[in-house]
Amino acid sequence: MEHPDVLLDEVELRAVVDRLAAELSAEYDDGVVMVAVLRGSVPFLADLVRAMTIRATVDFVSLSPYTPGTGRVRFVMDASTNLEGRQVVIVEDIVDTGLTSAFLLGEFARRSPATLSLCTLIDRPARRVVPVEIGHTGLQIEDRFVIGYGLDFEGRYRNAKCVAAADLDVLSADPDAYVEALYCA
Repeated sequence: MEHPDVLLDEVELRAVVDRLAAELSAEYDDGVVMVAVLRGSVPFLADLVRAMTIRATVDFVSLSPYTPGTGRVRFVMDASTNLEGRQVVIVEDIVDTGLTSAFLLGEFARRSPATLSLCTLIDRPARRVVPVEIGHTGLQIEDRFVIGYGLDFEGRYRNAKCVAAADLDVLSADPDAYVEALYCA
């Protein structure tokens, strides 16, 4: 049985989410529109908005995966909330190359929000291709592949109650290699 390196266990995740919720609640005391990127950010967003002490409107976007080498991203599903004059926070599970975040920041800036910022559970700056300013970061990591708490490999591990660094070679050989370690403990 393969064992991933747990970076944030359930208790540590709760502490990170609570810290970010407190930061956002203090910064946006008049309320905020939280726009989450489907699918990976859903567990993070759900816990985050429940821990916030302010009015939060929730919306979602879905994006096409960018084609490696092109940097092209496009909406599959756009946000339905009018962002003009609103305080807007984009919620990401992970900021990696920065391509998705830069696309969203650019698109939403054109909609004239009062404020626009980015909140991510995981920041992996070693892979950054496009610089992006992150307003609120849960955890910054080295260049490691991570799974759990919304982060997946071929659709697996999104519902794991931790964030773990996994060996991509191991997962490529056996996508279920970490199931027993992450779900049967």
